Amino acid sequence: MHSFRLTLAFRTAGGVLALMLLLAIISAVALRALLYRQLDGTLVHLAEVEAEAGAAQMGSAFQFHEGVLLSTGGGAGAELTRYAELWTSDGAPAARSANLDRDLFLPAGAREAALDGRIVWDTHVWEGQRLRCVVYPLRLVGAAHGHHLLQVAAPLAPLDRTLRDFILSELLLSLLACGGAFLVGWQIAGAALRPTREITEQAEAIREGTPSPTITAHADAAEFSRLVHVLNGMLGRLDRAFAVQRRFTADASHELRGPLTALRGELDLALKRPRSPDEYQATLQRCREEVIRLTHLATDLLTLARNEAGLNGQDRVDIDLRVIAERVLDRFRSAAQGRGVRLTVTGEAAIVKGDPGMLERVVSNLVDNAVKHAPEAGAVEVAVVAGNPTTLTVKDTGTGIAQADRPQLFSRFFRGEATSAAGTGLGLAIARSAAEAHGGSLEFLGNDPGAVFQLRLPAPGPR
Repeated sequence: MHSFRLTLAFRTAGGVLALMLLLAIISAVALRALLYRQLDGTLVHLAEVEAEAGAAQMGSAFQFHEGVLLSTGGGAGAELTRYAELWTSDGAPAARSANLDRDLFLPAGAREAALDGRIVWDTHVWEGQRLRCVVYPLRLVGAAHGHHLLQVAAPLAPLDRTLRDFILSELLLSLLACGGAFLVGWQIAGAALRPTREITEQAEAIREGTPSPTITAHADAAEFSRLVHVLNGMLGRLDRAFAVQRRFTADASHELRGPLTALRGELDLALKRPRSPDEYQATLQRCREEVIRLTHLATDLLTLARNEAGLNGQDRVDIDLRVIAERVLDRFRSAAQGRGVRLTVTGEAAIVKGDPGMLERVVSNLVDNAVKHAPEAGAVEVAVVAGNPTTLTVKDTGTGIAQADRPQLFSRFFRGEATSAAGTGLGLAIARSAAEAHGGSLEFLGNDPGAVFQLRLPAPGPR
């Protein structure tokens, strides 16, 4: 596993080194061009001075300014050494400066170009040293030496040495800058990563059961506020999931204890002494009722847990809520007719997206409660209205829900004082959790005159 801090420091150093090297190359090229331009300017100026002086003398005599413009010895003046030589048009030497003990080299191409009246620059090696020279046609200053060419040359060793020293200095500065950039990058990376380390340490300190687990480190920093927000959201979801799990376990153990205790009591009582076949038959019947109760309770608990877990994308399909309402009413019609309760459904087709089985269970719970609480010869009405949200309203003509029961109406295992003890008390809790799993809601709207419940579901989005 590599270190992000070390990687960032190396990348910072590498970027600075590349930038410094690029600047060094550009600077070296610019300095070389500047030095050559200055040297060329010096050489052509010297050639013009010598040409003017020579052209002023009539005849073939030609003398150089030996002591003023040319240096002959070593030491500090060696860098200013300039050589000068006069050539005839056919390339024969005519005169040379005193610091020359042999003739310079006159390139043929430069001689031909100078004979055409052009000033020519050339760089070549002579006597083991590189020279920069200018070939100046004397015809440009007068007719006395019109067919002569003046060559002025300077050694390039001082210029090359200056460039080399400059490049070495730039390389040294680049390496120093690279090292400095590595240290700076290391420090900056450490400072930048410190908040993530503190956020991580705070997250690691959170244990199961921590009250309101949240991360507060650097929550007000713009760069880390989203990370902290996402982590707190995840911790909140995990906390709620653990709470649901704990509540599910507590509710299940509490509600299962009653039927299991009754079942064990019946079996223990039957085993205390021999019984008649009728007594055994009655005991088995009571045990069967407790098993059925346990089965309903387990089914409702699993349904509730599934609802609270939410829906997957593949569980959602287009459903007509009006069709579900009609199917549920058909299932309760025979039981309702036995008590003279009239079942009606109104509204047009209303398409929603969701789990058909889960939504049918919601409507079934609402209709089941309404039929149970409707008086004889009463009525249960289901109204479906398409829109956003799409609503399904169930109301009956019973006595309604008591004021004292309303705060706990959707609580688990709540049955109410006026409600029969039959059932698990999970119907409305299951219905509300299913509605919320679909992004909707289930609300008690009041008594009119019986209880009125309304299911709201969002309209399906664009395809």
